[in-house]
Amino acid sequence: MCLAIPMQVVEVDGAFAWCEGRGRRERLNTMLVGDVVPGDWLYAQLGQAREILTSQQAAEIDLALDGVSAAMRGETDLNAYFPGITVQRS
Repeated sequence: MCLAIPMQVVEVDGAFAWCEGRGRRERLNTMLVGDVVPGDWLYAQLGQAREILTSQQAAEIDLALDGVSAAMRGETDLNAYFPGITVQRS
């Protein structure tokens, strides 16, 4: 399974952009989203920009991905990673 992650545009090169996010740097094809500029946030999957995000959307996705990582490490109190959603235990 592949997860898309938010990445911020650092440099634009025609139909491609160098982006950084979640500790990595990657060259993304931006043809599906159109023109982008440095500072834009993109939803990236398999080398492709799938959607332009707001900075708030990018932060929310990053926080949720941090929550998934925490759950995989065995953490059980995940409420902080998913604001607005109450995680209840049975």
